[in-house]
Amino acid sequence: MAEKYPWNVAWITGASGAICGELARRLADGGVKVAATARPSEALDRIAAAHENITAYPADVLDPGALKETAARIGGELGAIDLVVAGAGMYEPFDIRDVDLAGFGKTMALNVTGVMNTVAAALPAMLARGNGHIALMGSLFGYTGWPGNGGYGASKAAVINLAESLALELHKTGVDITLISPGFVNTQLNASYEGKKHFVMTPERCAKRILKKLPNRPYEIAFPLQVELFLKMVRAAPNGLGRAMIRAFIKAMG
Repeated sequence: MAEKYPWNVAWITGASGAICGELARRLADGGVKVAATARPSEALDRIAAAHENITAYPADVLDPGALKETAARIGGELGAIDLVVAGAGMYEPFDIRDVDLAGFGKTMALNVTGVMNTVAAALPAMLARGNGHIALMGSLFGYTGWPGNGGYGASKAAVINLAESLALELHKTGVDITLISPGFVNTQLNASYEGKKHFVMTPERCAKRILKKLPNRPYEIAFPLQVELFLKMVRAAPNGLGRAMIRAFIKAMG
């Protein structure tokens, strides 16, 4: 039996990706009308064609005008958006011996500016209604530096700070913020990462974990627990100790 969810209309950006595509399918199975947004692609078309409750709304999250128009179209065609999942993102390898400045710039633009463009497109209508829920796709690896992760980690650190700021500003407005902070998930997004991936999760398990908690509108959904506790301990530790903890972890895990 499919789960039932408290939302009528969900807008998901990055819907052609593994995690957000799985979120779209599970929400649609639960009766939610899902507006799936990504740049035009066969993957986006397949997701929309696979379920009657999923409608494709192609757009580039780096185009704020297009996103505002998309949000208005969704509201007019499907109804008021009561859940936004800002999930568009990317990973580029980070090599200190040959820094890819273009890749770094694209990572920051998509993972940070794209998220903010999505929020800006949906938030005014939510504030006007006094109700809404916005989930931002962060990462546990935004809590601390990690070898080979300079660009991606920096972008997710910015998303964490953005979520913290929005949570303070939206207090008592009726609009809630949830920061989604997974560890490593086995997707094409991080396929080029050359380091060891510990406690790896499948996109299906990741989406299931997210949707188990998201209806309660928590500030953060973070998993797996072992990675969450370790990285948040590193963040809270003095800098020298935190870096030593990371080096020891990497050595112990091979």
